[in-house]
Amino acid sequence: MRLARVPMTAALALGLPLTVAAPALACPPVPGAPPDVLRVTVDDGGGRLSEYDLRCDPVGGTHPEASEACARLERLGGPVGPSPHGTMCTMIYSGPQRATVRGSWRGRPVDARYDRSNGCETARWRRMAPVLPAPAVRDGSGDLGV
Repeated sequence: MRLARVPMTAALALGLPLTVAAPALACPPVPGAPPDVLRVTVDDGGGRLSEYDLRCDPVGGTHPEASEACARLERLGGPVGPSPHGTMCTMIYSGPQRATVRGSWRGRPVDARYDRSNGCETARWRRMAPVLPAPAVRDGSGDLGV
């Protein structure tokens, strides 16, 4: 039996998606950059929007968990980027909620979108907690509340 050889470039290309799954903006700060300011907008899926301003270094803004959210972003290296192209995701729908995070992080522009349309997207949303809120469970009143 003869073993087939895989060219090194093909092996590297196959391993690349694993490295791309890291946070989209995990890079050093730009010297002299303005402070980190993000606008977080959440649509609860029922037509209600919530908007928060999040400032980090120094921590502030209207986000209800600003300190925790900034600490989470620091651990992640910035907002979680999209799943790599071609990623296999479960087709488990987790809810109609959508969110955007826009602004700057470490001097670099941010324009990230999140939803809960499948397993990969739900995982991205969860990794961003508490920057993005945990979706509330229906309480029988028809109010989804985020």
